[in-house]
Amino acid sequence: MSSSIFFAGKCRSYCMLIRYFIILSMIRILFKSISIIPWPILRFISWVLGHLAILLNVSAYKVTKKNLTYCGFNDEKLIKQSFLYTMELLFEYPYIWGSPNNYKKLVENPEDIVQDENPKIFMTMHMGCVDVMLFLISEKNKGINILYTPAKNKNIEKATKESRSKKGAELIPANMSGIKLLLSKFNKKEDLVIASDLVPHTNKETYSYFFNRECLSVDIVERLSSRESHNLYFIYFTKGKHKKYKLNCEKISQKINMLEMNQLFERAIKESISLYGWEYKKFRKLRGEQKNIY
Repeated sequence: MSSSIFFAGKCRSYCMLIRYFIILSMIRILFKSISIIPWPILRFISWVLGHLAILLNVSAYKVTKKNLTYCGFNDEKLIKQSFLYTMELLFEYPYIWGSPNNYKKLVENPEDIVQDENPKIFMTMHMGCVDVMLFLISEKNKGINILYTPAKNKNIEKATKESRSKKGAELIPANMSGIKLLLSKFNKKEDLVIASDLVPHTNKETYSYFFNRECLSVDIVERLSSRESHNLYFIYFTKGKHKKYKLNCEKISQKINMLEMNQLFERAIKESISLYGWEYKKFRKLRGEQKNIY
C-alpha cells in the first residue's frame, strides 16, 4: 500500500514536471514566432486591438484615463494615443524576448549611451518598453545589475528572465531579499539599473509629489545617491524620428532626493506624454480622505 502511494506521488511529480517544460517550451516558441514578424505588422495589429479595447472600455483604458486626468492632462485624444502605445507593448515585449537584438530595430541612437568606467547607477522610468532599455544598457555594460519585478506566472517568469539575461545582466527581484542583494552589489561598486517611477514594493511609506499629486515614491535612488560612490545617470526614451524611440542619457551631477527625481520624470514625460506608462496604478495607498483614485 505504501509503495503504491509512493509510486503514485512520483508519477504526479513527473507529470507536473513534464507539464511545466511543455508550457515553458510553448512560451519560448510563442516569443520566437512573434519576434520574426516585422514590427510594422505587429504595431498595426496592436492598434486594431487597441481601438477595440477602447470601445469596450477595458480596465487598463480606465486607469490610463484616470491617471492622465488626475495629473492635469484631460485631453481625450492624448488619452487614446497613450493607451494605443500601451497596447503596442503586448507585442513589443515578446518581440524582443524572442530575439533580444530586435531592440536595435526600435532605437535610433543606441550608441549614445554613456561609456563610463566608474561605478554608476542608471535611473530610468517606464517610457515605452522598459525591456528595450534594459537590453540596450546590458549590452553596453556587461554584468550590470537590474532591479526588476518578477512575473507572477512561474513559466512566464522562467522564459522572460532567461531572455532578459542574454546580454549578460544579473536580474535582482524587487522584494526585500532583492533589495538586500542590490545593496550588497552597490557596496561592491558594481553598476546598477533602477526603474524608480512606480509604487515601491516594500511596506515603507515614502511619499513625494508627481505632477503636484502626492503619491508613494521609490526612495532607493535617493538613499544610494547620497553616498556619492557612484556616478548617477538619468536614461529614458522619447519618440524617435526614424524609429520608435530616441535614447536620452544625462549625467546628474549631484545627489538627488525623491522630489527632484520625480521632477526629472515629469520633465521627460512632457517631451512625449503619450509614451509614458499611464496604465500603472500609481495613485493608490494615498494618505488623504481618498485612498485610491481607481
